[in-house]
Amino acid sequence: MENLVKLGAEKKYRIFFLGAKEQVVKDVVDVYTKKYGADIIAGYRNGYFTKEEEQQVATQIAGSGASILFVAMSSPKKEIFLNTYKDLIQTPFIMGVGGSFDVISGLVKRAPNWMQKWGLEWFYRVMQEPRRMWKRYLFGNSEFIYLVFKEKWKQTFKTK
Repeated sequence: MENLVKLGAEKKYRIFFLGAKEQVVKDVVDVYTKKYGADIIAGYRNGYFTKEEEQQVATQIAGSGASILFVAMSSPKKEIFLNTYKDLIQTPFIMGVGGSFDVISGLVKRAPNWMQKWGLEWFYRVMQEPRRMWKRYLFGNSEFIYLVFKEKWKQTFKTK
């Protein structure tokens, strides 16, 4: 995300930031405004909105003129929202950025480089926020692994 924001500033792209709590997303916008100037910001919105507000949020993004949309919302809410309103939003580049807003805002620290290189950043997050993260990684990852093996099993024994 950081590299894309930098590239966006160089290319004069405008970025919309969607997700996280209000103060967190405001802090992200402040960080990037100070670093790259206000012209890079197309808009922002926290990720806490109701089903009834979804179309209004999608209209706000569409009207912002953003070339890039970063979305820091949980799955599958993020995917359902984006799929439902993709024809309205029409932002050329959309990327889910997980907990990046929390990191950029300074709310959460990034894992040390060695943990990032070994793919252990998730473990560092669990250690920082064990009450919030343990279920996500234990159950979510277990279900994902199960589904991968199930699909592989089907492909292996599929009759041709």
